[in-house]
Amino acid sequence: MPPAPLPHQLGELSELLGQMCAEAAGALNRATTAMLGDRVRLAEQVIAGDSEIDNLRARVEELATDALLFHAPVAGDLRAVVSAIRAAGDIERMGDLALHVAEVVRMRHPRPTLPPEVRDDFARMGVLAVQLALKAAEVVRSRNVLMAVELDSDDDAMDVLHRHMFTVLMDPSWPHGVPAAVDITLLARYYERFADHAVVVANQTVYAVTGQEPDSIPI
Repeated sequence: MPPAPLPHQLGELSELLGQMCAEAAGALNRATTAMLGDRVRLAEQVIAGDSEIDNLRARVEELATDALLFHAPVAGDLRAVVSAIRAAGDIERMGDLALHVAEVVRMRHPRPTLPPEVRDDFARMGVLAVQLALKAAEVVRSRNVLMAVELDSDDDAMDVLHRHMFTVLMDPSWPHGVPAAVDITLLARYYERFADHAVVVANQTVYAVTGQEPDSIPI
């Protein structure tokens, strides 16, 4: 059976990447809900569902390989295929980070994962990270360069929350000890890295469409 035409394959790659981003957003949303509500069964659902994102990455790589072998794309088409492979790796990592959040919830059960002092901050980090992933999904589907460049600015809010977490943990009056501080440091890092990977996915789209680095594209 002959392969699909290259434009069709490129469209399918964009759709698969968008689906991956949406899956990662959903996984982190559920992991955050589990963490804030101490819902270990929901955390276990996130853990069990991680393979879905892995399977989507495998489909992206298989389709991209077919495009390279059967169509030998050049210029913008080649950038689109290579960028799809790279983006799929970043999105899979986003899923892994959601998985790590869920694993912490399961590990700490039946004790609460978070002390009261940081719950609101993590709630905000969760909302922001999910929004970034969903925006990345729209970017890879629509190939909207201006929206892609905006993600870098959106990520600044996550960086502010991440830095604030260290201010809380370094306060001499912190009452929860070292183990809780270690957990919170790791969890905050998971959210910060999740957001960073969403930005990288958007940046890959900018490069695929324009051949330029995102910093050179005016908003």
